[in-house]
Amino acid sequence: MHISNLIELAISFTLEVWLVALLLRRNAQHHFPVFFSFTFYAATATAARLLTSFHYRAYFYVFWWTEAFILLLSLAALHEIFHWMFEGFYRLWWFRLFYFGTIALVLSIAARNAIVDPPQAHPVISLILDAGIASNFVLAGIVSLFVLLHRLLAVEFRRYAYGIVLGFGFSSAGSLLGYLARSEFGTKSETFTRYSSAVGYILCVAIWVASFIRAEAEQKWEPPMAPEQMLEIVQGYLGALGMSKRRK
Repeated sequence: MHISNLIELAISFTLEVWLVALLLRRNAQHHFPVFFSFTFYAATATAARLLTSFHYRAYFYVFWWTEAFILLLSLAALHEIFHWMFEGFYRLWWFRLFYFGTIALVLSIAARNAIVDPPQAHPVISLILDAGIASNFVLAGIVSLFVLLHRLLAVEFRRYAYGIVLGFGFSSAGSLLGYLARSEFGTKSETFTRYSSAVGYILCVAIWVASFIRAEAEQKWEPPMAPEQMLEIVQGYLGALGMSKRRK
């Protein structure tokens, strides 16, 4: 393994351990348990990659299997933050259909592509690559929707939640570029894929550390708007557009 890879892994592991300590100090595991689980697992996965970094075959399997679970946990963690901020939207059946339907569709297309038109890689890696592309598209989409709804509803700022979302934005952008290059050009783009994903992820974890390094006021652990109030505002917008049902 190149020395640059070891440096990247060491930086990532140091930031992840620091972040886990900060999350425990802020009691974030009680408020954002999925995000805490994701962070703890990511630190464990990085430690395993470091331990196997001098044995190519072992590192190969450790990397790709841990990568698969990281993809799943990252989606779950970002969904947790989105739901916490915009719970009112989940009371609208069409939003739930659009939100979960889009995620299911994108992941289904990725699975289909991995089977029918696999990239130049081992079948398992092909599936993970396509799932990685799809997952990062979904992550980028959720981040974009988060920003849109924040501006539309003018909800109060929450540093921890916004920091987590911003971090996922950088991570998904870097990983998406890397996955697309790896899927399209195979091993020829391995160097670009490695650095693109690594830099995006290191920036991501650095943003999370910066977000949690200062304590948040106790009331800031509450969502910025009650679900009922959020639903009322959304229905008002829909009514103004003539899209809501008329009340008798």
